[in-house]
Amino acid sequence: MPLDVNSVDSAFTGVTSGIGAVGGFIDLGTSNANVIAANSTVTYTGGIFTVEGTAFDMDGTDKIVRLYGLTNASLETDTNTEDVLTYDSETGGFNLSIPTSKTWSVSLSGVADFKDAGYQIMRLTEQNTVADALRVKFVRRGPTGTDETVYGYGMLSGYTESIEAGSIVSWEATVAGYGPYRIDIDANA
Repeated sequence: MPLDVNSVDSAFTGVTSGIGAVGGFIDLGTSNANVIAANSTVTYTGGIFTVEGTAFDMDGTDKIVRLYGLTNASLETDTNTEDVLTYDSETGGFNLSIPTSKTWSVSLSGVADFKDAGYQIMRLTEQNTVADALRVKFVRRGPTGTDETVYGYGMLSGYTESIEAGSIVSWEATVAGYGPYRIDIDANA
């Protein structure tokens, strides 16, 4: 879901889970009523998306964009460290690495029709990330067969496409984390 950078709530105020009507980072609605249909009409002007004639508030409460044809959504994290050098005998001459910060990203790839609303919104959001200070509210459920949920805010970057045939395109992009992410593990029963 695209949103204005000023609407990012990296404290996850009131959020208790990735998906849910109460306390959810996103709310799919009954029978996915809050998810934009793939055949919806999309326009973008002046930092605002309009879908099926309804302008988005761009505050993270708009309808949810689903990327149909998604073939990969891999979470990647990194911990940055600082080496502490000591010359005492307690470390036996080895460095000590102190963790200082975390980064995360999700590598996305998929196959879509050029007219797919989710694909169009993703492309326009990535194109206007800098000019209109856009971010995304991102949720990944899965892999298939699990209810694990990874969610957070990010920036779309690194978009590439390969036009296969007709109106079909294979694409890749990255969601670069903007603040922390959360994960709801699918617990063993």
